[in-house]
Amino acid sequence: MNTTFLITAFCDLSEFEGQSAIVVRLFSASTVSVSFCKLGMFNAWRFSRHNQALIFSSNYPKANYFSNFLFNSFVAVCIYSRIATFNTYLFLLQMNRSSISTADNMQWTGNPFEHFVSIAAKDRLKYAFMSIVLAPIRIALAGIMFGMAYMAAIITLFNLDTNFENPLNGWRQTSKDIVAQLIIMSHFMMGFHRVKVKGRRALPTEAPILVIAPHSSFFDTLPFCCIGAPSVVGKKSLMKIPFFGSILFCKQLVPFYFSFMHIYSELLSLTKPILVDRNEKGSRSSAAHELKQRANLVFNGAKNNGMQWPQIAIFPEGTCTNRSQLISFKPGAFMAQLPVQPVCLRWPNKYDFVSWTWEGTAPLKLFWLSVCQLQTNLEIEFLPVYVPNEAEKGDANLYARNVRAVMARCLQIPTDDYYVEDARYLTLHGKGKLEEFFDLLNRLNMSLSVGEDLHSLQAVWNYLRHSEFSAKHFAVTYNEFQSYLHFPKDQISLRRVFNIMDWQCRRRIDLREFWLACFSKKYTSPIYLDYCQKMFSTTVECLSEVDFVKIVRLPYELSVAEARQLYERRKRFFSSQERIPSSDVDFQKPMIVERKKFSSFNFPPIFLRRRCIEVY
Repeated sequence: MNTTFLITAFCDLSEFEGQSAIVVRLFSASTVSVSFCKLGMFNAWRFSRHNQALIFSSNYPKANYFSNFLFNSFVAVCIYSRIATFNTYLFLLQMNRSSISTADNMQWTGNPFEHFVSIAAKDRLKYAFMSIVLAPIRIALAGIMFGMAYMAAIITLFNLDTNFENPLNGWRQTSKDIVAQLIIMSHFMMGFHRVKVKGRRALPTEAPILVIAPHSSFFDTLPFCCIGAPSVVGKKSLMKIPFFGSILFCKQLVPFYFSFMHIYSELLSLTKPILVDRNEKGSRSSAAHELKQRANLVFNGAKNNGMQWPQIAIFPEGTCTNRSQLISFKPGAFMAQLPVQPVCLRWPNKYDFVSWTWEGTAPLKLFWLSVCQLQTNLEIEFLPVYVPNEAEKGDANLYARNVRAVMARCLQIPTDDYYVEDARYLTLHGKGKLEEFFDLLNRLNMSLSVGEDLHSLQAVWNYLRHSEFSAKHFAVTYNEFQSYLHFPKDQISLRRVFNIMDWQCRRRIDLREFWLACFSKKYTSPIYLDYCQKMFSTTVECLSEVDFVKIVRLPYELSVAEARQLYERRKRFFSSQERIPSSDVDFQKPMIVERKKFSSFNFPPIFLRRRCIEVY
């Protein structure tokens, strides 16, 4: 009976977890069982010792005493082993349920642009108490410190050229250091009590650029100030955002204004930043040129009017992630072909309240929870200076990948070739842009993808359904995708196309979805709609939600959430009993839907209606 319980539990677990997890569960269960058995034998021994006088006073022979001891031990071991087995079964059943809930969300596992925080029930009362007792005091004290830093920043920047052509010197440099210390003190007031620094920061003439990762949230201003507040590379729009407005911009929420307006832009100006305007096409190249020029000044120790330029700090990921992996580094910091010093950030806390991503728990809630936390820990580790070789000097992307690999080994996290531009395609509520997809195809010189001949889609589909990919439901990895299209492996545009299709973050894409997107310029053509049905529908199975999302997401520029909502609203039209074969659709009648009028709140795409000309 005991064995049956355990085998059943482990079989259920093995369906959802890996072999390593099963070994851990088995070891834990065995340990618990052995502990209960030992406890049973110990209690039996104590019981026999307690009744020893009674047994011998009754003139029992010693053989009866030992047999009584063995009997009591056997009974106790059986009872406690049953208890251990039952408790172990409950434990495994609970783990099984948690693994099931995790398995249901596997399509979003590994997404670096989302972060959800779940607080244990026993800790919720503590955070509720801290919200009343501790958080208001901390915010008030931190506000005072930030206000002092703001006033000091205004005084430092008074009557100063804002074109950032010259570095700070004299009393302004001293005032900048005071502002950095005030910001550190403000974070200390909010609970950031322990900041551990490992390694040695290189001199500006050894490494003019500091490469910092991973970039997680607004709280990265703390390690930035702890390393001396060097010059920073950032978006030009940051100069226009009030202090705490920047903590909410990635969620596209209303900026959170405090009484001390525009403090963030004032403090950012103190670092003599290199700004990039993402709305201007030539801004990136000009910023890269300025970065290279500034880095050479720092590296060569050149002085301008007796003033030394500070080191340049950059977050090469370009956006906030959940710190579960390092995404692709931007090559801008590595185009200077100069040595860099990697700087790794760790936040070893019970709950991760410092990661504010594109999707997940609201940043304002995370900010409040971080203030309610008794203590927030931070570790800053300076790695040895990375000097590029000749191959890396000639290829900035290779240089960036190698530095990222070094930092990933130090942080003990994996790397993945996601880019900041992919965030809108990989999040639940992000809306992709079909025009960007075709721009990437044009860079790859894929003439077929932008052609007007939809009959070429027939040849593509005939090849796919008779190829080896059909056995794998047309799911391919990046290497298979690259081999299928016969492109070089290090093509960034090809990788971005793959990431756009990998909206489930499974590191696999559906070739059918890719080719339909390639021909989606003719989304109203009867031939295109016919092949949408042929590729994703059969005479037996109904159209699944995942297939529906694959068809409508990119051509109609919908988010995954909107596509799923639309599927649920029109689910009755996708049942196998009501599915209409393509031969029943009258494509000769005019199409009545335009893409610009399509939304998830009125009607489904025209080819998924029960009748193509039917009006709802």
